[in-house]
Amino acid sequence: MNQNRRKHLKRILGFTLAGVAAEQSWRHGHDYILPREFMEIEPGKVYRGGWQQAIPLRRIINNYKIKTVIALAHPDSHPLVKMEKGICEEKGVNWVHLPIHDVRGDDTRKFVSDQLEAAAKIIGDPAAQPVFFHCHHGVNRASMAHIAWRTMMCGWSLEDSEQEVAHHFGLVSVNHGPDYRHMQKFFEERVVPYRLAKAEKAKADAETMARSGDKSTTK
Repeated sequence: MNQNRRKHLKRILGFTLAGVAAEQSWRHGHDYILPREFMEIEPGKVYRGGWQQAIPLRRIINNYKIKTVIALAHPDSHPLVKMEKGICEEKGVNWVHLPIHDVRGDDTRKFVSDQLEAAAKIIGDPAAQPVFFHCHHGVNRASMAHIAWRTMMCGWSLEDSEQEVAHHFGLVSVNHGPDYRHMQKFFEERVVPYRLAKAEKAKADAETMARSGDKSTTK
C-alpha cells in the first residue's frame, strides 16, 4: 500500500516537474521563434514591439518591408544591440539607436525628451517608413515614443495618444527610470513649441506666396 502510494506520488511529482519545465521552456524559448509584443500601429507605415531575437526580427523586416529600425534601449556594447545592428546591416535596413535611460543630475528630463523627439521625427518621416520601433519589453519606452510621435507628428492630443497606448498596452509606471508620466512635460516643452513654430512657418510661407502672386498680377 505504502509502495503504491509512493509510486503514485512520484508520478504526480514527475508530471508537475515536466509541466514546470515545459512552461519555463515556452516562456524563455518562444521569443526565439515568435515576435515579442509586436503590433501594427499604422498598416504599411508604423510598427512597434519589444526587442526581437534573430529569427523573428528577420521575419518582421521581410514581411513588413521595414526600412528603419529604432532601438530605444541598452548601451552600444550590449549583445542584443550588436546582434540587431548586424542583422539590419545585412538586410540593408537603417538602424537608429536612441536608448532612453536616466542620466545623472537635472539633465535626465532634457536627455529623455531629446531622444523621444528624435524618435518621433523619424517615426513620422515618410522616407523612413515602414518603421519598427521598440524598447526591451515593448511596453514602457516604446509607449513613450509612441505618444511622442502621435502628439508631435500626427497632431493628436496628449489624452488621445495616451488612450491609444492604454487600450493596447496599458500605461505602466515604474520606480526606476522614465515612464509615461514624463510625457506631460514633453508635451508642454516640446510639442507645443513645435506646433507654434510650424504654424508660424506656414503663415510666413503663405504670406510669401501671396506677395509673389501680387507681383505676378501687377506685371
